[in-house]
Amino acid sequence: MINLLPLEEKQKLFIRDKEKLAIIWGDAILICLVCLALILLSIRFYILADTDYQKYILNQNEQKNQTADFANFKNIIQKYNTVLVQVNTFYKKEIYFNQVLENIMGVPRPSGIYFTKFSIDRDKNGTIKVIVSGVSDTRNNLLIFKKNIEDDKNLKNPTFSPESWINPQNANFSLTFGINEKQ
Repeated sequence: MINLLPLEEKQKLFIRDKEKLAIIWGDAILICLVCLALILLSIRFYILADTDYQKYILNQNEQKNQTADFANFKNIIQKYNTVLVQVNTFYKKEIYFNQVLENIMGVPRPSGIYFTKFSIDRDKNGTIKVIVSGVSDTRNNLLIFKKNIEDDKNLKNPTFSPESWINPQNANFSLTFGINEKQ
């Protein structure tokens, strides 16, 4: 077949064919988008209906569990929770007396030095403050004990009270030092 149409007419027919093809593709894409929108809309309605149903079930279960026994158990649990918080804070403030004794008894002391009183307290910084009172038969034994205390790395800032050095015999002393909590 011979096409005897002029070149301009051929061009117009070619452009019209392209336009028809573009319209067909556009309609196909538009139909796909409408179908996708309908699918997404139906999924949305399904999810909304399911959440309403789940809320209804939750409300029914909450109403069923709002009995006197449930409220009683809730109060008991809240009471125990407050007690557990108090116990936890008590254990955080706890001082292990045996560790403090190990630290002070680990320091070599000459015979004739006796401890009469221990006092243990915790600072806000986490340092344990210890006050030890005792009796020394001589001032020289107390000086030896002071040197041993100062050489010990576990004890921090050891200080003797000034009254400890007054008597040369049967001296009553008071020693204050700190122990790091991490010991």
